[in-house]
Amino acid sequence: MAIRSSDQISIVDLTDGYSVMLTNDSHTFLGDTSKAIAASTQTTVIAMCGASQVAASVNLDDVVKPTGVNVTKDTDATQPTLTIAVTTAVTAGGVVDIPIQLDNGNITIHKLFTFQIAFKGQTGAAGSSAQWYTGTKITGTSTTATIFSDSGITAAKVGDMYLNTSTQNTYRCTVAGAADVAKWVYVSNIKGATGGAGSSAQWYTGTGITGTSTTATIFSGSGVANAKVGDMYLNTSTQNTYRCTVAGAADVAKWVYVSNIKGATGGTGPAGADAITMSITSSNGTIFKNTGVSTTLTAHVYKAGVELNATQIAALGTIKWYKDGSSTAMSTTGPTLNITPTDVTNKASYIAQLEG
Repeated sequence: MAIRSSDQISIVDLTDGYSVMLTNDSHTFLGDTSKAIAASTQTTVIAMCGASQVAASVNLDDVVKPTGVNVTKDTDATQPTLTIAVTTAVTAGGVVDIPIQLDNGNITIHKLFTFQIAFKGQTGAAGSSAQWYTGTKITGTSTTATIFSDSGITAAKVGDMYLNTSTQNTYRCTVAGAADVAKWVYVSNIKGATGGAGSSAQWYTGTGITGTSTTATIFSGSGVANAKVGDMYLNTSTQNTYRCTVAGAADVAKWVYVSNIKGATGGTGPAGADAITMSITSSNGTIFKNTGVSTTLTAHVYKAGVELNATQIAALGTIKWYKDGSSTAMSTTGPTLNITPTDVTNKASYIAQLEG
């Protein structure tokens, strides 16, 4: 099962000895299709000796970080807050090694901050908005792009289509512009097969015959006064085609849906930063003293920077929780996880993954 997004948080129960934690030890930065989008996140260093907080310091020169990652800090002498920023030079996730000094530099504890890049997919081709035109001014069967200055089309776009209602030839615009600029190429002929006794099927156009039913249906508003079996009809709005199965006037003739001759619409690829990201929060913080652990972890899932609700999350998959690096998911699923004193001995790390 694919992992759509994940995040990690650590819960610390301090009783004795030196303990150091980062309030945020992992983060997912947004990216474009190949590199990070410049951004930053923060983490605060908290050091404890038993039940008492002690001063912690970070020498930025000692921080080991990947190329393109910058680390700065504020001036707090007890619990400094670090700002970790990525630039567009970052093309993959990585680890920042942060040496933290305690007891006036006599003790150094290394903490690791991990980060990932949520790349967006390649942008798909823009959806088709081709316009269909009808008339008799664009003619011939040449596949060489040709100008038809009397076509009557004032602003053709590349991809627009034209049906010659006399010959039933179709054409595609390859150069956009006014009638004296736009160029067209022959595509195909959509004339129906020749009927019996030498009678050729007639093509009609309009918007009076609709739907996709293959059950023979009367369309009294078709405008076709004398349809013959085998005649064809093109709905110029939907580009659906129909075949006459029962001849007669508009209130007698019956038609069935055949097919749609509109070009396939290209899907629009993800725009901007629509990667799925996750962030875990703790209702009562992440550091507790003397086994006083009681908090609720909540996994927040975002798409394109907008937080998703429970229904939207369920449509993507299931949030599963993992403890202390285990590959086996905990029994609790969903966006919240309750933590009690029996769940944490000194420290426990929890990972939430949206799997689907």
